[in-house]
Amino acid sequence: MQLEHIMLFSKIAEEKSISRVAQASHISQPALSQQMQRLEEEVGQKLFERSNRGIELTEAGQVMQRYAAQFIHIYDNFREDMNNLSTRTGTFRVAATPVAANYALPCSLFKVNYKFPSYNFSLVGAPSSEVIHKVQAGEADMGFIVDKTEAPGLFCTEAFSDKVYLVANSSYNVPETIALESLKKYPLVLLSETFSSYRLLLKYLKARGHDISEYRVLYHLDSTESVKSSVINQFGMAFLPYMAIKKEIYQKQLKVVQVQDFDLNYDVYSIYRSKEDVGNDGVYAIIKYFENTVKRSIC
Repeated sequence: MQLEHIMLFSKIAEEKSISRVAQASHISQPALSQQMQRLEEEVGQKLFERSNRGIELTEAGQVMQRYAAQFIHIYDNFREDMNNLSTRTGTFRVAATPVAANYALPCSLFKVNYKFPSYNFSLVGAPSSEVIHKVQAGEADMGFIVDKTEAPGLFCTEAFSDKVYLVANSSYNVPETIALESLKKYPLVLLSETFSSYRLLLKYLKARGHDISEYRVLYHLDSTESVKSSVINQFGMAFLPYMAIKKEIYQKQLKVVQVQDFDLNYDVYSIYRSKEDVGNDGVYAIIKYFENTVKRSIC
């Protein structure tokens, strides 16, 4: 299976047109169709169907498209790393849980970049499970996740810790201190189930004899900013890490509501592969520097 065929397949899947991809790639349409036919023969499945809307992927084609994206991404990383060997510079890739990526790590990344100016740095936010996968697959050089992991092939060390607080609009009619039981009559806006902070909250409540179904959860949202927006507009209250709300508290858009006997930590851990698996002394030096300085340099 040739990588060129996979890349052309991916373009066809995106454009939904063999003719447009053939023209853009400067090859004839019959030649491109032949290459796709050989690809179908190799995988043993029909990948395309023609319709009034152009080319449509079969079920096998949809599976192929998912793997094609991974192949191409890995190939791009390979080309980048090979170029890094010749230039002695490169890109250091960081993947982190969204709250850490958005509110804590940009300042740390600035400090690391100052120490290693010949490198470019990229930071992407993703759920902890995806961060683990990216680091294991070499798609990220270092990751930051919520809670520990014992995933094979990874070192995991505590990076920094934050507190989770209940917040409301500064004018919201709620007592300054509230019990978990009394909180059940107030509306809550929560992050989606994919967020580690949401799962931490569920685990914490369950350990204290409370189930999330007992609370008035209005809805789940897929970003911290959208949760904060809902709270600022007085739709309800929310549990969020302090790093995500400190600006709004300072600006008096939000206030912390004390919850009796509530003490939930938002513990962030760094993960990375061994020096042998990393295979690049420069990248590994950045990992160790990042690991040693992140606690003192978060925003």
